[in-house]
Amino acid sequence: MRDAENNDPLIGANIIIEGTSEGNVTDFDGNFELVTDLNFPFNIVISYTGYSSQTMEVASADEPIIIKLATDALTIDVVEVKGRRISEKQQQAPLTIETLDNIAIKETASESFYDGLGTLKGVDLTAASLGFKVINMRGFKSTSPVRS
Repeated sequence: MRDAENNDPLIGANIIIEGTSEGNVTDFDGNFELVTDLNFPFNIVISYTGYSSQTMEVASADEPIIIKLATDALTIDVVEVKGRRISEKQQQAPLTIETLDNIAIKETASESFYDGLGTLKGVDLTAASLGFKVINMRGFKSTSPVRS
């Protein structure tokens, strides 16, 4: 199995005997082998992502089958990518919600994860003792915030 334009082998192309679940995929060189109990002739369906599917008749097992697939290109004018860093649930909340995701944790200029929490709005870190910090959030200004 080869590309019709540049004759490169198509690795992992699907070959299925039409009307059955029998089939195989092409190897590194674009070769494949089908083993079946069906009588000749029968049709095979060849498909590969990015290429037009093809159906062909196999009349005998005497000669190798040479298949060349043509690309199936789709040209479009505009690609629009939409995404949000904030979920809809967070947007509907009556309060300001900030998150610290994996990327933000890795990119924080702080020494540790807990020091990075201090960069969020409404979050304060209080040093309770040497090496021990207490996290205080908006509305809970105490050295023992049991509600946070």
